[in-house]
Parts: sequence; structure tokens; C-alpha cells
Amino acid sequence: MKIGILLRVAFFASMLVSAPAIGTEPPQAPASAAPEPPIANPIDRIAAIGASASAGFGVFFRTADDPEGTPRGISLAKLYRAASGDSTVVIDLGTAAFFSNPSGIGTRVVDRTIRAKPDLTFAIDYLFWFTYGTIGVESRRIRTDEDRMALLEVGLAQLDRIEGPVLVGDIPDMSSAAGRVMMKSQVAPEDVRLRANQRIREWASTRPNVRVFPLADLIERLRSGKAFKIGTHAWTAAEAATLILGDRLHPSLDGLIALVIAIDDLLANDPELAGVRPDVETDRARLKHRLTGATPEADLDD
Repeated sequence: MKIGILLRVAFFASMLVSAPAIGTEPPQAPASAAPEPPIANPIDRIAAIGASASAGFGVFFRTADDPEGTPRGISLAKLYRAASGDSTVVIDLGTAAFFSNPSGIGTRVVDRTIRAKPDLTFAIDYLFWFTYGTIGVESRRIRTDEDRMALLEVGLAQLDRIEGPVLVGDIPDMSSAAGRVMMKSQVAPEDVRLRANQRIREWASTRPNVRVFPLADLIERLRSGKAFKIGTHAWTAAEAATLILGDRLHPSLDGLIALVIAIDDLLANDPELAGVRPDVETDRARLKHRLTGATPEADLDD
């Protein structure tokens, strides 16, 4: 019995010796170095979604080695891929049929984008027919300005489904194309267009993954017939006159090249995306040579 008592006394004594004093902190493990912030992966997979400008409607070229051959078509996706030296995967989801059913086609395009899991999405002219056109929500005919604004909300809701960075173009003034490839009834009134652009910016301001691409300003420069610059790249007045096709709606090959340059300029000035953006050729002569084989002096556009 005495031995048991002595063992218990010895045990409790050892506990008192090993326990920290009241009011003192237990010993801390050596502090480890703070973890390095994660390094963003380079953008090497892009989805280009949108309407006829993204699809390269009306843009054809011949190559220098076959000047009498059948003209080849080009799209924003194909051009950007060529500008990257084919090192960037660019999923081509632009379609000239967008105007015929913006809600339905827009939904299917976003479905395919989600399945493709891009690192970055170009939605440069995706919202165009969600403001212009005559086909509204659920394929009902657009009759009022509010019908156009309601349709825009459908387009924004679709873009909301895309994860990762998205470049969303605002709505340009394309009223000069009325009576050519667009009917006058398809043209959004100026005040509606301005309301739409205000709404796009409000929507984008609450979504950290969205950047507004200033398509309205770019189109104005492209069709101005005046000299202009994008970053360090300059166009003379004569060159500017060649950037929009005769339909006054779609960019020419040189206009698409200007679009690629404008996209790269936006990415280069974005704090989060500048360091991970694709390395693309933005010298116009070299990019055109890469695509067509033409020397800078030759002009093989149709």
C-alpha cells in the first residue's frame, strides 16, 4: 500500500515539474518562412467567342506562293494563334450566324467554352447582337428599347457562367452599316447603345475576372480614316482607311491584325495578366508575312 502511495506522489510531482507556469506561454515551434505567393500559370489556352467579326466574316487572303489560288478565310482565333507562332491553343467559337438567335447561339457558345476550360476568353463582339438585331429574348421580335436591354441581360448572364479572365467588348456604333449588310431595324438607337455600355461597365465592375475591351473606341479609330495609335503601334490615315471592309461593319485582315494588337496592348497593361499573357507577334508586317508569306511591300488582301 505504501509503495502505491509513493508511486502516485512521484507521478503528480513529475506532472507539476513539467507543466508550464500559470500565465506563461507554452514554448513555440520555430517560425517557418512565409509561403511564397502562388505563381500564375502562363495563358496557353484561349477561347475566342462572338459574332461575325470574331468569325472573320468577309475576310480572305491569298498566299504569296499561290497568288492565283482560292482565297483563304481567317478568324480572330486563327490569327491570334498564328501571332503566337502556334504556341497558344485558341478555340474558334465565333459565328456569323449569331444574329439569327442570340439567346440560343450565345448559350451554346458558352456551353462549349465551359467544356473547353480556357485560361482566358475573348468575348470581343459576343454582346453585339444582344443589343443590335431584331431577335430578342426567347426568339421574340424586338419591339421596344426595353426589349433590347432585357436581351443584353441574357447575354451578361451567359458570360457570368465563364470562369477565369474574360475580355468583354462594349457595343460600338455601327449605324453607318445600315442599308448595307444590316437593316435599319437592326440598329440599336444611340441612347440604347450608350445605356448598354453603361450597364456593361457596371456589370464588369463587380466581377474581378472581367475586363472591358473598348471595342467602341477601337471601331471608331478603325473607320475614322485618320491616323491613330495603339500603344507604340501607329497607323497613317491611308492605312486606317483600309481597316474596315466596304460593308462598314466588319474588320478587314488589317483590321483583325489591329484587333490582335489592341488585345495584346490591353493584356500588357493589366497588372494580373501582363506577366502570363501569350507572347504574340505584334509587328504588322511580320505578322502578315507569317500569315500570307507576303513581303511588306506586297498587298495580297482581297
